[in-house]
Amino acid sequence: MVRVTFRCFSDAGQMFHLFIGHNIVPGVIQTGTLLYHGSSRGTIPSGPDWIATDPEHSMNFARGGDGSGRHLTLAATRPLKVLYFDGSSAAKVPEGTMDTQDIIAWGEVQPDRFRDERSRIKDLCTWGKEFGIDGFARLATHFAMVYD
Repeated sequence: MVRVTFRCFSDAGQMFHLFIGHNIVPGVIQTGTLLYHGSSRGTIPSGPDWIATDPEHSMNFARGGDGSGRHLTLAATRPLKVLYFDGSSAAKVPEGTMDTQDIIAWGEVQPDRFRDERSRIKDLCTWGKEFGIDGFARLATHFAMVYD
């Protein structure tokens, strides 16, 4: 158990490790940090949505079939309090990568809802408001965060 605990600390924040992850780590996105949002809808988000820390990652979501896609560059205007879910926590598979998010959002693991991003985002943000949390960060191919 001690080895697993130290491995969790050493792996936290690394992009390529084999650990599925179960830690929740508090963090801060510093003022001035650039964040990126891509959408095929061609509209600016009016509610909670995922934003990326890497422009190339968000460009994957900005491809509107009719040319209506939109790519935004945002800047944090104040420090943002976030919780980071470690491991491959953005992998949309039912095999446990989103378990920690499920427990916070819904009180239990719900593997059948692994693609239910809209509800997950809304419910995580609702939970986080009580604790002064501005957003949640997780790892996909790059780091991404949800902000409300």
